[in-house]
Amino acid sequence: MYKVVISPSANADLLNTLKYIAYDLENPQAATNLADRFAKCYIDLQEFPSAHELCRDPVLAHAGYRRYAIGNYLVIFRVVDDVKEVRVLHIFHTLQNYLEILEGEI
Repeated sequence: MYKVVISPSANADLLNTLKYIAYDLENPQAATNLADRFAKCYIDLQEFPSAHELCRDPVLAHAGYRRYAIGNYLVIFRVVDDVKEVRVLHIFHTLQNYLEILEGEI
């Protein structure tokens, strides 16, 4: 079993998304449902992190980054087998240009 390590950036991404849905869109039930889906994602990553596809961008794929799709969101992570960790880098909406955002981080 792998340990899932969520970066401060990914945690902020998720919290901002959930706040937006719950308060700005006034749909707390949808925010709760999405939070449950992210919790399931983290459990899945503990057990089978390498089952998820490499990022489609060749630079990210070459660096070992993978993606886990949850509805309109992508969890970008990397598996570090020698320490049995899954490191979650960011969470993006599929309409975001995440390659541009990640440019300085990888």
